Amino acid sequence: MPVLAVGQLMARDATPIRKYLRDCRDATSLDDLRTAAISYYSTTRVLMASYLHYPPVGARDFDGAIRIGAFGYPKDWGQKYLNERLYLSDPLARRASGFTRPHFWSEIKNLPDLTEAELAYMEQAAKVKMGEGIGVPVFGPFNRNGYCALGFGYGNPAPDGDEILELQVACQIGHLAYCEMLQRNLPPETTLSAREKEILHWIARGRTNAQIADGLEISRNTVETYIRRCFEKLGVNDRESAALRGMALGMVD
Repeated sequence: MPVLAVGQLMARDATPIRKYLRDCRDATSLDDLRTAAISYYSTTRVLMASYLHYPPVGARDFDGAIRIGAFGYPKDWGQKYLNERLYLSDPLARRASGFTRPHFWSEIKNLPDLTEAELAYMEQAAKVKMGEGIGVPVFGPFNRNGYCALGFGYGNPAPDGDEILELQVACQIGHLAYCEMLQRNLPPETTLSAREKEILHWIARGRTNAQIADGLEISRNTVETYIRRCFEKLGVNDRESAALRGMALGMVD
């Protein structure tokens, strides 16, 4: 292994992506993350970027809304995308969680079974002439997934494979930093006893009260008591909601 001089080590450690990774690690606020992202992307071909976070159903912060952060897009388009909830018909945003790699915006037309709403979205986006871009799926703990859209501007060349790989890493690390910060700032987590978690585990797998009672060798009345406690602690009224919230909170494996 070659020995690097101090100057070489400092130069290597000062690359924009390394600085961005450190900034994400050390961020203490959402403003820190935004500043770090804008600073990093200014060193790349990226001229516009947006980030969508999907709180999983059942999570403490789930309210049906999608969290969006963006910069660099044409002002009118950015407002339209948010106000008209175009992310609900944006093909890449809607399907990102099923992807394993970034997709070029120009690849949208090749996605299978595009809906009328998705086709209409493509027509609207084409009129803005934002050029080429990529959609990057990002994944987090307990199904806290998201999507990053990075645009390179009309008439500008798209990045090569290595550049896209670096951008994918940047998107994923930024998403994980956001998830970590979000979890620190959410209300105190619901706590279930070991037995309550065990009951919830079997509820999520579709077992009836009788089947749970037989499997755990306890009475059905005892199972029903535990289920009522689970419902109260999780703030739900039915088995399906209990299972979804349990999964979103990491209580069900």
